[in-house]
Amino acid sequence: DFEGFGPLVVDDFIRIASNYCEDVPIVVAFGLATSYECVHQSLTKASISMLNVERFNLQRSKQCIDMVIHSVFVEAASVLSFGAEAYKSLLDQFLLYSFSITGFVKKLKFAIMDFFYAQPLSVLSAMVSRLDQGNSCTAFSIRECPIRLCQGQIELIRMQRSVQRFFDRKVETDGDDGRKYTVKALVDDDFLQDSVLPEMLRHLASYRQSYSLGISMVQAIQDTMPESQRKPLRTLHYYGISQLFDEGSHWKTLSAAIRRMKIPEMEQLLTRLDSIVSSAGSLDLLYVESSGTNILSLLQQAKDLVANPDETLKDEGYGEGKTLPVAPSKRIRTRTDMDNRPFLLFDNSSTDQELQALDICCGYIESILRACLSPYQNVPLYEVFYYRHSFLLDTTFSAQPRAAVQTALGKSQYYIDCDCCNGSSAPDDSDQDDETDERIMPSMNDTSIAYRLHQECGRMINLYDWYSAFSSVVEQESTFMPKAPSQSEIQARFLRASEEMRFLGFIKSTQRKTDHVVRLTWGH
Repeated sequence: DFEGFGPLVVDDFIRIASNYCEDVPIVVAFGLATSYECVHQSLTKASISMLNVERFNLQRSKQCIDMVIHSVFVEAASVLSFGAEAYKSLLDQFLLYSFSITGFVKKLKFAIMDFFYAQPLSVLSAMVSRLDQGNSCTAFSIRECPIRLCQGQIELIRMQRSVQRFFDRKVETDGDDGRKYTVKALVDDDFLQDSVLPEMLRHLASYRQSYSLGISMVQAIQDTMPESQRKPLRTLHYYGISQLFDEGSHWKTLSAAIRRMKIPEMEQLLTRLDSIVSSAGSLDLLYVESSGTNILSLLQQAKDLVANPDETLKDEGYGEGKTLPVAPSKRIRTRTDMDNRPFLLFDNSSTDQELQALDICCGYIESILRACLSPYQNVPLYEVFYYRHSFLLDTTFSAQPRAAVQTALGKSQYYIDCDCCNGSSAPDDSDQDDETDERIMPSMNDTSIAYRLHQECGRMINLYDWYSAFSSVVEQESTFMPKAPSQSEIQARFLRASEEMRFLGFIKSTQRKTDHVVRLTWGH
């Protein structure tokens, strides 16, 4: 840390180290938080001449976190992913508090540990193996479970709401065959583990691949926009898992940018989207195709439409089985036109057919993104593979010293584990224990007594009244102590307790009344 040391110290260190360069190779890495010029301003010319200076820049923490999120969550490098609330907790801790990559990784490790220790169905992750294809999307293969699931684990699978919805869709789509399939899965454990479970995991793996493809497409669309309107990957991922993407405000911005394009720009965008799909390799698009969306077909229709909008609109209309809509005017005539089609304000050089073609292409792209970025709650077994314990992460990694200190002072007998502060002859009686917790015993710690007494006061605490109450409690020590404390000893103990309360932040002095202190904390 170059700025953290005095210039003379660094200068002397360089001079001393230079004497040993013939025997030991020495590399000094200066961490500069300001600018490169501070090295020349701080060091002498003699010491700088002893250095072979080379400059390099480290990645910013936000760029690093985007790389981690892309690798772990978007590319699905890990079978475990995060739900919306847990991911928000993970991101808020990084953005609002520390900007620490190490803290971010610690939370990830803790979540993985909790997943394998506390989730009985974590053994299912052994059935999903990742195939690294060296491209933007990750493929998965489903294999047999290495162990046979017990009866409790199978029943736990059947009780998941996503699994129940999976069976309901089977009944709706396949009719009697789906009903027989569902009944057999509910009564036959071997059929559930050998046939149904791999099918559900294949839906999950297919969703992960289509989600990664959708995020890559959104990033490609963002590259056509001004930099001020682009969102980082960490924000895009949060939009993708927290809401319907096509209903969010960011999609409205993307949609407006697409509709403002000209035909050549749209051709370039569609070519890039097609290259993203092609470079993804052998994707399992089972999840997308189950929603009735064919990505390759829609992209090809959009490319044909943009290549020759007049003939395509005349021959095929708006799409398969749809009639040709009325061509929108390229001029804004009413306030309704301005509200519904504001992109016409930016470009009036396109013909009506080109505007209509752009509008249809935007609809195609929206259909693709809607299918790829659908909510993860629609996927079977998402309760297992999407970590949702945000409260556990917050309580584990967000320190709450005030709550711990207040609990320790208010119920010190549980921290010290002593019997003298209970004052109860029947410790097994819970009602009597609750009443005893509210009593102030003279055997308690002095700071605990002062804390209990200050809770009974208002905003302004009279020091003499506080001391009198403290003294009346401490004087009761004579009932079980051989010698009662003197007044000077009680005063010293009260001063120490009040100073500890001031140091802990419970009270502060005031200039309005010199014999009073102000209470700073309320509640628990």
